[in-house]
Amino acid sequence: MKLNKYIYLGAGALALTLGACSGDLNQHPSDPNVKTELTSQSEWLGFFASLYGSFLYGGNLSTSDTGAGTFTRCHWNLQEITADEAIISNKWNDPGYTVLKFNTWLNDNEWVYAAFSREFYTAKMCSEFIAQADGAIEYLGEDEVEAMKAEARVIRAYAYMWMIDNFGRGPWITENSVTGATPPTYDRQQLFDGVVADLVATINGGHLRKAANQVYGRLSEEAARCVLAKLYLNANVYVGTPMYAECAAQCQEIVKTLNTLCPTYKYLFCESNDKYVGNGEIIWAVPQEVGSYETWGGTTYLTAGCYVETVDPKELVRLGAGKLTDSGEFDGYSVWSGVRVRPELSSAFEAGDERNLMYVGQFNIGVENLDDYGIDSDGYMCVKYTYTTEDDYDNTANLGRSSQICNADYPLFRLADVYLMLAECEYAGGVSCDGLAYLNKVRERAGLKAAPALSADVILHERQCELYFEGWRRSDLIRFGRYTGSTYLWSWKGGVYEGANIADYRSLFAIPYQYVATVGQNPGY
Repeated sequence: MKLNKYIYLGAGALALTLGACSGDLNQHPSDPNVKTELTSQSEWLGFFASLYGSFLYGGNLSTSDTGAGTFTRCHWNLQEITADEAIISNKWNDPGYTVLKFNTWLNDNEWVYAAFSREFYTAKMCSEFIAQADGAIEYLGEDEVEAMKAEARVIRAYAYMWMIDNFGRGPWITENSVTGATPPTYDRQQLFDGVVADLVATINGGHLRKAANQVYGRLSEEAARCVLAKLYLNANVYVGTPMYAECAAQCQEIVKTLNTLCPTYKYLFCESNDKYVGNGEIIWAVPQEVGSYETWGGTTYLTAGCYVETVDPKELVRLGAGKLTDSGEFDGYSVWSGVRVRPELSSAFEAGDERNLMYVGQFNIGVENLDDYGIDSDGYMCVKYTYTTEDDYDNTANLGRSSQICNADYPLFRLADVYLMLAECEYAGGVSCDGLAYLNKVRERAGLKAAPALSADVILHERQCELYFEGWRRSDLIRFGRYTGSTYLWSWKGGVYEGANIADYRSLFAIPYQYVATVGQNPGY
């Protein structure tokens, strides 16, 4: 079952189970005219598709604009803008950005609220679907319903993975939770144990399809193992117990069936990257397509949001953000001039690294002046994500655009990350898993010489150059002990351009004030 036909139907199906998510953990239908029973195949498929649609759409949250509520956008902001890769120019005076980029957020930040709400909302949706899904057997058959329930469990685990990572506490809700009752609050250990146990049972249950047998847009067994591997990789941070052997075991299962990197790095992030999704290097992605899967988060945010209006129009045309008219004028509007690159990322690449997808132009490498967004302003422009396709990557056809929406799928997990996790398991956990060889496969694809040995610096550097702007950086810095404190400083860390110490409690975000009465607050806030 492909999702694009049914994803819009999911919005209506959601009304069956959920009201608006505005800080209330006690969710239930509020409209007496809402349909309370699904009675057709298309309605059940719409409900199921809505679980995946939760990554794309910004509805059901009280935010300043729709884009702020999308799962991919708010979580990307928490991972990248609070670390050493991305920063937002002051041209974007939207609520909440300044305190993220200066590491001074409190419990009233819109992006923090959106992330926590989206995690709970997604977990709630998945739990409701699992609880009710047996009603779809007469329309879809038992095998298909069991597969759908298994996928719902993985989506729920993915949402909880981020709740564990970002907040360390939250409401625990399952298919057995009582509708109308406030769910119990779990601490980090309880969340971790519950999610891991459910994921292990789901993977061992045999209802998840292998990547080779799964349809585009739906997650595979290998994707589920990626979620579990990430939890194990960060276990020492989450629960104080290193679990590198367990992480390596999951990664080794993945590479038994998925073991080929895309030959060209940059093609993984252009509009035709769907050819690498599922049974390719991109193990799990959020599909995006004009007219079907439209979002103001995801790669729309990372194309239009990164492109700067003052650069050479020919460069914007090359990226597919518009076209040149017969008179030589730029005709396009996919240029928002907001997301810039911090110098710590711009200067990280070795000479000849084919992953260095930065537009330098006349920009300064530093980002000292965040008020200037002219042609020679501060911060390089990241052009990792593009509106163009692999067949015409440089847009020699001078094609225009009818929409700001980007068609490039947003990668959640890639095989290259699995290879780098194996390298980390070998170095940090002493696991014999060919980690150095896998790391060097990643470097070879980038056009670089093999690394002679593994070290913390080598692995963290390789993760940055390979996975930048993919939403992992804050977690990586925390795991390597370089996020809080003053051991590692980056520009504007702690609100000072030269970088300053940030307190250890900022390795977790504040619980948004809308949830404090039921969930409590993290220390330090």
